[in-house]
Amino acid sequence: MARITQSTRLSRVQHIVGSGTGVLDFAVDGEDGYYTWDGNEDADWEIEDVASVENIDEDRFILYPEGEFFVCEIESQGQEQNTGPVHCWCE
Repeated sequence: MARITQSTRLSRVQHIVGSGTGVLDFAVDGEDGYYTWDGNEDADWEIEDVASVENIDEDRFILYPEGEFFVCEIESQGQEQNTGPVHCWCE
């Protein structure tokens, strides 16, 4: 897993795995593993154009896009306890 430690934009995000603790993992088309953004419980994130949500564990879930991929703009201030914002949508 690659940690997101600075502001970035990811395109071609196939799905997003989230948790109640504020961690988001982004699966990018053609990449092995996930890009991980370590936020906190009160972090500001908004994910639009969600086709479905699947629960995978007690506090983990997967978000799938309505379109082929999500595009995500991610603000990061460091390795842990980021506050966002994170904004994802389908083009």
